[in-house]
Amino acid sequence: MLAGFTVCLALAFLLSELFYRLKYPKVIGQIVAGLILGMSYFKTNFFGGNLTFISYLADIGVVFLMLLVGTEIKIHDLKKASKKAFTLAALGYFIPLTVGFLAMKALGFDSLTAVIIGICLAISAEAVTVDILVEYNMLNTSIGTTMMEAGMIDDLLGIFSLTAVIAVVQGGGLDNLRVMVGDFFIFIFLAYILGFLILSRAAKVVWKERSEAAVFSLAAIFGLVVVVLSTFFQQSSVVGAFVAGIIIQLQVKNRQEEKEIVESLNLVTFGLVIPFFFIYTGMNMSLDVWNGGVLILIMTFIALAGKMVAAHLMGAMYHIKTADRTLLGWGMNPRGAVELIIANIALSTALITPAIYSAIVAMAVISAIVSPVMFRRSLPPALLETHLGHNHEHKTLNRSQSK
Repeated sequence: MLAGFTVCLALAFLLSELFYRLKYPKVIGQIVAGLILGMSYFKTNFFGGNLTFISYLADIGVVFLMLLVGTEIKIHDLKKASKKAFTLAALGYFIPLTVGFLAMKALGFDSLTAVIIGICLAISAEAVTVDILVEYNMLNTSIGTTMMEAGMIDDLLGIFSLTAVIAVVQGGGLDNLRVMVGDFFIFIFLAYILGFLILSRAAKVVWKERSEAAVFSLAAIFGLVVVVLSTFFQQSSVVGAFVAGIIIQLQVKNRQEEKEIVESLNLVTFGLVIPFFFIYTGMNMSLDVWNGGVLILIMTFIALAGKMVAAHLMGAMYHIKTADRTLLGWGMNPRGAVELIIANIALSTALITPAIYSAIVAMAVISAIVSPVMFRRSLPPALLETHLGHNHEHKTLNRSQSK
């Protein structure tokens, strides 16, 4: 187990750094690491043919990822989100979802499978979008603000979709959805009471120690307690972690303390546990995925075109320049997080086949590769020159400092 753990983490690190140097999202390298480690040689020699512990680590990674997402979604900022952001998020979600559903039905898939595929096509990966905006120094521009706000709303839509999918999966049909909604609100009420009565008071005591480790431990323990509570009410641990994250950022009033929690969660999540989720995703991906090349092309086209059409429709409604509409479209197009969680749940419950699962993962990888490239090519020349000049100055400063 120790050897397998080490090999997984090392290979995922090396490949993610390689893709980062090539200016692609690190998640692609981690999925590729899973593809490699999923080969029979590695399964036999490093895991003894048993991937159970990788599956457990993947589950823990998902819990910490959703806990982090919950702490980073600012409810107060959502209240201030512009009409443009709401419109972009709504159109960018429902257009690929609807078109994806209709296309999959036309290809002969059942309704539930078509809905799951449509949801996976509709969800963006906000973390990749943030990386793109930071790289081109556009985080505080009007385009960047709209993308960030729309990304938060898109994340919420994805979580709601995930909750609905889990309700159907656990109940075996749509009839259970109403019961799950009732249990969900009871769970929310109890989780908030725990946060209000326990977390807020404990945080005041712990904060006096000025210990980042203690602050992080308190947040992690509270998050895991809420996750356990969510499973008691027949809710997914993923949803429980997300709710716990939101409660943490609502109850922790000290901005410095909140910053430390988010930074610590980022470090543990992306440095240690979430790579195992993407590794496990790659391990479950069939190596003969290209036999389903037509399905991959259809999914990828719907995913990319859906977001682009949404951006241009929103731009036309609010009289945004065509060039900026294109940037918004490519900025909202990367995939690589929540939709893969949905795909893994659907695969583990036999709602989708391994071939469909592999096609969804391939679509996510392709969109994560294509979107940053096309975003760069869509930048106005003046902005691109500014970016290149900024990078040159940054490299020159680094060289002078190292000397």
